[in-house]
Formats: sequence, C-alpha cells, structure tokens
Amino acid sequence: MNSFLKTGITTALILICGFAVAAKSPLSPSNKVNNQIAETRIVGGEEAIQENWPWMTAYVITFNELATSLSVNNVNYETRSFTSGVGGQASGEIIACGIGDAVCIDATGKVCLIERGDVNFSEKADNCEAGGGTGAIIYNNEEIGNISGTLGDEYAGTIPVVAITRDDGFALLEQVGSIASLSVSETTELQQDASCGASFLGDKWVLTAAHCVDNADITRFKMNVGEYDLSDGAENAMDIANIYIHPLYDNEEFDNDIALVELVSAPINAPAAVQIADSALTNQYAIENSLATVAGWGGREGYAPNEGPTSDFPDILHKVDLRLSTNAQCREALGESFGRPADNVNVSDVMICAAVSEGGRGSCQGDSGGPLVVNTGSEVLQVGIVSWGFGCAAAGYPGVYTRVSEFKEWIDTITDGVAIDQLQDFGRTPRNFETIVELRVANNASESTNVSFAIEGDSEFSLDTSNCNNLAANASCQLVVSYSPTFSGNHNAKVIITSDNPNVSVSQSVLLGEALDAANELVGVAGPANDQVSWFSGGNLPWIANTIGGVESGAISDRQESVLIALIEGEGSLTFNWGVSSEENTDAEGDPFDTLDFYIDNQLIDFITGEVDVATYEDTRALLELGAGFHVISWVYTKDDSAFEGDDKGFVRNVVFTPVTPPVFLPTPVVSNSSGGGSLGWIMLCLFGLVFRLRTKI
Repeated sequence: MNSFLKTGITTALILICGFAVAAKSPLSPSNKVNNQIAETRIVGGEEAIQENWPWMTAYVITFNELATSLSVNNVNYETRSFTSGVGGQASGEIIACGIGDAVCIDATGKVCLIERGDVNFSEKADNCEAGGGTGAIIYNNEEIGNISGTLGDEYAGTIPVVAITRDDGFALLEQVGSIASLSVSETTELQQDASCGASFLGDKWVLTAAHCVDNADITRFKMNVGEYDLSDGAENAMDIANIYIHPLYDNEEFDNDIALVELVSAPINAPAAVQIADSALTNQYAIENSLATVAGWGGREGYAPNEGPTSDFPDILHKVDLRLSTNAQCREALGESFGRPADNVNVSDVMICAAVSEGGRGSCQGDSGGPLVVNTGSEVLQVGIVSWGFGCAAAGYPGVYTRVSEFKEWIDTITDGVAIDQLQDFGRTPRNFETIVELRVANNASESTNVSFAIEGDSEFSLDTSNCNNLAANASCQLVVSYSPTFSGNHNAKVIITSDNPNVSVSQSVLLGEALDAANELVGVAGPANDQVSWFSGGNLPWIANTIGGVESGAISDRQESVLIALIEGEGSLTFNWGVSSEENTDAEGDPFDTLDFYIDNQLIDFITGEVDVATYEDTRALLELGAGFHVISWVYTKDDSAFEGDDKGFVRNVVFTPVTPPVFLPTPVVSNSSGGGSLGWIMLCLFGLVFRLRTKI
C-alpha cells in the first residue's frame, strides 16, 4: 500500500532528526512543480567566531548513543550508530558491496558501502569484514530518514559500522574509490541533534520560527542556549516550559512565521541577549541593501529548485554574509526566476529577503528559526528569522525571513505581560457536541493584576473564568473554554483579556472550530449500524454512498475538502477499509498533491495518495484500540491547488467498532446505617452515561 506518515505537512521542509518534508508553494496562483520550499542551512559561508554569536541557540533532541562520524573528500555526513556495534576507527577507499548478501570481493583495507535490504545488518557487516573490509557504511533504502537498527546481541564482528541516509548513500556511490574516514565511540555519550536555530532574548525566552515548533512535543525537544559546537555541550540543553506560536501564523503562505519559547528557567550564566531592530531601521537597511549575516548548523551544499537535497552538515556554527533587499526587489527577483508577474509572488509585509545576486551563498535546510542580523558598528540587531526559500543559495532565488520588527509589540506582550495560549483550534467536530479545553494564562509581568475575559465573535464558544480573576506577578491560571456548535460550518472568535493595571499589557487568543451535520443516511452504509457510532459529514461537500459498497468523498474542486466523521462512544476496537484514487506527487512523496487523511481526535495519523485499492487499514501502532469516552474519528479527502487524476475520490468501507464487554456490577447490599448507599452508586453510573462531552486539557 502506498501509505506513509504525513509528518510536518504544515511546514516548509521541516527538518526533524534528519527528516525533511516539503510544503506547498507560496507563489500565487500556484504552479504545480516541486519548488523545494526549504527551511534553511548555511551555504557558501565560514565558521563563525563563537564570541560574536553569544545568543545563538539550537533547538535539539538529546539522546544517549554511540558517537559516530563520517568524512569523505572533506565533507562530513550525518551518521548513526547501530546498537550492539563495536567502537573503533577506519579509513580507506570506498568499495560498493551491493546489499551485502555475500562476501565483498576486493575489500581488503577498504570501507564497504552497503545498501539496506534483504539481509540482516550483522550479516552485511560480517560479509564486509570477511572480505577484508576495515569499516562499513550502510545507507537507507527509504527516501526519508536514517536507519535505526541493531547488529544484534550475538554480533561478534570487530569493525565499526555506521548508518547514513539514502541520499547520502547515493552521493557516496558516485565517490567509490575516494577515501572515507569513519569512527564509532567505545561507549555511549549524551548527544544532541539540532533541527532548527533560535536566538536568546534574555531571562527564559527564546525566539524562533513557528514552523520549527508547530505541533512540537515539548517533552522531547530542548533549547541549548549559547550553543556553538553541536558535538559538545548536550548536557546544557534546557527543557521547554511553553511555546507561543503567533495566532495568525499561516502554514501555507508562511506569514507570521514566528514563535516564542519559554524555558523552564533562565539559563545559569546566561549569555548576552540579542537586540531586535525596530521597523524604521529595518526598512532603512532593506532600502540600502545593507549587509546582513545569518548563522546556523545546516548543510553547506547549495542546489537549485527541483534539485537537492543539501548535505555536509557541520557541528561548528557557520555564518554567511548576504545583502538585504526591499520586498519589491525580492518579488521582482522571484517573479523573474519563475516567469510570472511580481504581484503573483507572496512576499508579505511581515517578511524580509536576503541574498547575493550571483548565488552560491545563503541559508538552506536546517537554519530555520535562526537569526538574520545587522552589525551597526556599535551593536548587533536582529532583523529576521530564517523562514523559507526555493532551493538553497541559488542565483535569482532570495531567501525569505520573518521581519522581526513587525512583532516587537507581540513579543513584549508575551514576555512581559499577560500571556495566553495563542491559538486553540478545536478542529472538525460533530454539531451539538461539546468540546472543553483549558488555556493557560500567565502573568509574566513584574506587577499583579486583576483580569477579565470576554468572547469576541461566534457565540458557539463560551468561557468559565472562575479560576482566573487575580494574577500575581509570575502566577498562572487555567481558563476553561467550551465549543458547543449548534449549526454547521466554520466558527471563529477571540478571547479578549482586560487588565485593571495599566502597566500590565495583555495578549489574546484565537479560537477556531468547524462543525459538521449529522449524516444519518450513512448509517449502515459506511459500516454496520451500531448504537455507539454516530455519523457526520461536511466540508465543502459531504460523503455519499458508493455504488459498490461503503462511502466515497464528495466531488470537490481544487483547494477543497470532503469530511467524514464517526463519533464513537466507549472503549473498544476499530477496524475499517480505505482506498483512494487521486493525483500523486511521484517526485516527492513527502509533498503529496491530493490525499485521503485519517485522524483520531483531530490528530493526523496517516494518509494515502495516488492509486490505492480499498484494503484494511493496518493498525501497526495499536492506535485503533480506543479508550473510554468519546472519540472523533475522521477521514478527509483533500485537494491541492490544481489538476486531478483517477476517480479523484477517497473511499471508506466496513467501519466496525467492537466495544469492550461492559463489566457486570452486582448491587451493593443495603445495611441499616447506610440506606440508599447502593442506589446512589447506580444513579451516578446512569448520570455518567448521559454525559455527551469530550474534555481535553492543554
């Protein structure tokens, strides 16, 4: 089945532990090409001087693993170790050994390059060593990501073995005969892997790009403030307390691509904080095409749109000098490169561009979130945040950055005022179904304040403010927000906060939701009738019965969606069949065109695209074992900006929910000194069964 996890689909090539996924183009109107909108890394630069970048921060994951390295022709490649491997170093000519299913001939004193597949990793390593190889490089046979594997507890080999990505493996196949040097440490070490850059604002606040932290798991990611060399200092990475993404962040156009990260505490021996340029200075710098510098830990290989990806990721912070441009100049350059009017290129007023006209220098995958700065001679001012671009450092394709000066008031309100979770999207939900969340409200000011709250917008949202009235300095509370739509369609509102202290500024929160009508006509069609399963449908067009069984998505047009929801009550197991006939992006699987997406409680689980016959969904992660309460199960057929192929539909059949057999309660014997006690228990059980509410806590 042509099915794969739709990871990070809302970002422009978000790099998460080495994985990259492309997003749609901000060119308007869309032209369907793989324009490689990319988060960025440094190309054509040089090692930065550490003391010149004290505020530089890395957004990292830390882990204990054998330290590995690989260098070929002065290019460093990202590597991973295999569990149960051995430590050591090796250097020698690269020899291609296929998939390593036989002894590698003529490998004496050489480093074996082996493709993943068919045989165990340990057998591949043994066949390399049996041929005289001194080390082995195993590259992935899957497009996205590196290998996470083991050589097995019984592995008795003596040569070091490292894993690399498929693309890096293909690159090394072109360098057979070159000298490779690899190493694997003897013991595990705490290490870090950076996916984005950031800048330290002082106290416990870090500034980065929204697309770096959108949907981030703060229990896994950390910020390493003042970082310079990623090969050292993983123990300094700090836990994240909260993330504030700008409420108007647009994950398709990349407008307002900015986020604030609150650390659990201020760093010990905190470095100097970066200063932010104001709007007047930023505009002046752009008009004068001033020199600006961007820094990061990204790959140093540039590429044109539709090519790539990059490679050669350094551990040492790198920087490169560029020239700022006005947005009009930026739109003109991109429009000329794509052969379209400048007015059809979306470089908005909250963006700023930087490049060199000849290309060869710029940011590319991985620097996203990092600072673009101007040195005035007396101080260094941040003017941009690395956001997106086409290709990497290609002539005619300026890099696009978030214009930080446009967000100074927002930054100050969050860091020094009353902050609230910036956006609450309730997602798609059945009509007349209540969803309740708690939004965190924090007073980051140095003075206390009394606060009041109000809803501005649709009345489908309501507030319980009983826990949030008075906020002392550095105190927080939980604001209860309910979404109970009485009519179908899209709903939006804002939570407005008022402070009685004029010295304490306040932020606001955006509320979104989409309600769907009941689809009783699909009962017994999408799957066997079941009192614990209620059907709803909507979007631009509802789902309908399919002539050969099951249901199919509505006949939607470009940039539309057709939504099917099963509201399931109770604990049990879910099974279903699904398929799709749609336009597929065969050039970039991570950037699909038209898809059938599958959600559980508004969390994307999986998707399929192209020509996929209807078949049983393979629940390899046991996600369809549903717990007690209500669950919103959704299938959404979504179309991109243009074109169609096949039937242009998604299909769902045989949706079956098998509830867990309810426990049998024996009545509690009534005794004289507690009459009614048993009856109360049964009354409470009955009342609990009447509750029609999904509660989540944020």
